[in-house]
Amino acid sequence: MNGKERTAPILFFILSIAGTLVVLIEIAMNLCRTSLCTSEGCKTVAKYTRYGDISLLIPGALVFLLLAILSRPGSLRWGRYTDKLITTTLCAAIASEGFLVGYQAFRVYAPCWFCLSVFVLFVLLGVIWLASGRWETITGFAGFAVVFACFYLILPMVTSTESLGDHIEESQLTLFYNSTCETCEEIEHLCKSCDIIVNKVNADEHFDLLEEMHVYEIPVLFVNDGDEKRVLIGKTKIKEFLLRNGGRYTIPS
Repeated sequence: MNGKERTAPILFFILSIAGTLVVLIEIAMNLCRTSLCTSEGCKTVAKYTRYGDISLLIPGALVFLLLAILSRPGSLRWGRYTDKLITTTLCAAIASEGFLVGYQAFRVYAPCWFCLSVFVLFVLLGVIWLASGRWETITGFAGFAVVFACFYLILPMVTSTESLGDHIEESQLTLFYNSTCETCEEIEHLCKSCDIIVNKVNADEHFDLLEEMHVYEIPVLFVNDGDEKRVLIGKTKIKEFLLRNGGRYTIPS
């Protein structure tokens, strides 16, 4: 057995253990209502997970743990059936990542850094497995590509029977927000503290409207003030506008 064949199982085992530990730490933090990842993408993915983050974290931890057990040191040569089980598990894991990565890329337009870190670990494991001569692993990468591409091609859009004009024609200020967006909460708090009248609209329910305008960031403020029509994107621009012009949109005394 050459050097590469001896090194591959050791690297595979180390990465599997690392993946197990990372996911277990995230599970523990999740139970304490916190997370290793604080990105908006992470919060959005968690919001739409049927049973919460834990429903994805537990299977992830079990997959890494299974790979670690199967690749544990003790023999420089893996058995035939062990090889097949590792390959099958790894291919399934890599292919399933196509959905999570595709969801972040084509639906929420915000990365979950923890999810992407797990994806990178699976890719590294797949590369090591390929380099050690297990060419069947290529099917896992092919599965990832197919799922990722299908997510892009047949993604069901969030539709609405209302047009953008229905939301803004009767309001001078319309704020598109998300319940998991901390910066949106800051803008809402500013409006309340300054008695600024603003019409709030959930961006998730009208994602297609924003996407048609190539707006992929929230909060978004639509200004409909007579002849002035403006679209302000992001906390900084919105906050500057409200602090400078908020007096024009306050609740009448």
